[in-house]
Formats: sequence, C-alpha cells, structure tokens
Amino acid sequence: MSFKRTLVKYTAALSIFFTGLATVNVPAATVHADDINTTTVNTNDSLSDIETTTPANSSVKKASAADQKRGAVVKLAKKQVGKPYIWGATGPSGFDCSGLTTYVFKNAINKTLPRTTYGQITLGKAVSLSTKKLKKGDLLFWGNSHVAIYIGNGKYVHAPAPGQNVRIQTLGSFMPSSAKRVID
Repeated sequence: MSFKRTLVKYTAALSIFFTGLATVNVPAATVHADDINTTTVNTNDSLSDIETTTPANSSVKKASAADQKRGAVVKLAKKQVGKPYIWGATGPSGFDCSGLTTYVFKNAINKTLPRTTYGQITLGKAVSLSTKKLKKGDLLFWGNSHVAIYIGNGKYVHAPAPGQNVRIQTLGSFMPSSAKRVID
C-alpha cells in the first residue's frame, strides 16, 4: 500500500476515533483561540489537499493588550489609595480627581489625558453605567466636575474632596452620571 493511501486511511481512522469521543462528557475548560487549529482532509489520495488553518491572531491579541492595559491602570490606581486630596495636584504624593486619572493613565499605560475633568469627559466612547457593561479602566463622571477610575466589581478609585484621601468606593454609595471608555 502506498504511503499516501496509508496516511489517508490513518487520518480517517483517527477522525472516526475522535468523532466517537465527542459524545463523552468532559468538564468545561478554557481554550485560548491561539491554541485552536482546524484540519481538513480530502480523501482523494492527495497529500496536497491537507489544509491546516489557525484563527487570525490580531483580534485575540488586541483584546489581550486592552485587558493588560486595563489591569495596569487598576493596579496603579489602587496603589494611590490613602494619598491626600490636594487641589490641582497631579501626584505622586497627592492628587485632585483629574490629577489622579492623568497620573495613573500616563504612568500605567503611557496614555496622556487632558489635565481637567472638563477635558477628560470629551474623550472616548460613552458606555452604560451598568456593571455588566463597564470595564476596568473606564472613566466615571459626575457631571463635568468629578472623575474616577472604574476598577471592577461595582467599585472605583477617586480623589474625593479636600480633607479626604484617595479611596475606593462602590457605585451605590456615590453614583456617577456617565462613563467613558478610553482604553480600546
């Protein structure tokens, strides 16, 4: 028997074997799109008809890069908790609300935001205030006079007011009026 026929029969046998396994219950697992390969075999005895494809990596990497940026913003924002509110301050020892967001975005992901809340509210894409829609790193606004960084799980970091320190609060305690996504 020729090598090509043997290969085709071997491939067909494996296909039947794996198809039979498809009915076995296996616990769910997380699979990364980069790890998936799709193989198509044409059984007309031609090796040139074996084709392997891998999903486009660009969309997967973009999502991963954005998630990494969001994580870096949240991590640095949390490190500022406890520092004093100082009107007009841009860190690192104290902040006002927009000084905090400016500092965190610049130092976490090298993204320059306008210095004031008035400028920052003009950026990005408007998003729903629903915790199902908000993503870590989204900017939260109270009118055009206050800004904070959403850190997930219904919480945000902000520099609230003179005499107070940078803190984490929940959306239920001081609900914003709008949100913008500036990490894409």
